[in-house]
Amino acid sequence: MMTKRQLFFIFIFFFKIFFLALRSSCTMSCFVNEDDPFPADDCLFADTFSQESVYTVMGQTLKITQLFGANLGVAAPVWESAQYLCRYFEEQHVEWRGRRVIELGAGTGVVGILAACLGADVTLTDLPVALPQLEANVCANMPSSGWPSAPPAVLPLSWGEDHIKFPSDWDLVLGADIIYLPETYPLLVDTLAHLCKDMAVVYLSSKMRKEHEAPRFFEEHLPSRFYVQLMQRDDNQNINIYRACLRKQL
Repeated sequence: MMTKRQLFFIFIFFFKIFFLALRSSCTMSCFVNEDDPFPADDCLFADTFSQESVYTVMGQTLKITQLFGANLGVAAPVWESAQYLCRYFEEQHVEWRGRRVIELGAGTGVVGILAACLGADVTLTDLPVALPQLEANVCANMPSSGWPSAPPAVLPLSWGEDHIKFPSDWDLVLGADIIYLPETYPLLVDTLAHLCKDMAVVYLSSKMRKEHEAPRFFEEHLPSRFYVQLMQRDDNQNINIYRACLRKQL
């Protein structure tokens, strides 16, 4: 049972996300550092607390800790798009065993950890501030018999900057609700193009927020270098799942 204080901070956190959406076309000095294109989210509260949630999908029970606090911001929660992507993979009976998978903007890591529990060789990436949360969730979800493949790797990755340090021999590149800052879209496309040089398949699950130009990313930015296909849509949640493959260079 959460205390009134925890409930208060959860309310403040989600109010802040709503406020970010309203101000997306205005000044964002409270949310964005010029040297870091992702929200620092340190303006409305300084305290940190955790909340554990349990998710059951594809026969796996995942215990995911969400750290709400000054630094994690949008990396803290398990977003609806991540849950929707996991359910999509379950419906499609995706075979994970033996596949090399990298997740971008992993946040809590729920999608990548699910893949690792089912036999994939997984690398989880995000900005450095999110890595302790990712590492904690990886440790908390190690199967009793051990990981069926290698333990998931947790690494920092800033789009458009250090992506070239990563290999290009992935089978799948995953992202859930990582489309929310238009200034990062060219950086994300560059990163995806590098990771997919050996013809990896990309799956992106995204809330289609017009105020964040999410439709434009999938209609203009991503198709500039990828073949893009809408695989599934949830009208109630306004979430789309896209599949993308790199265009071959002539």
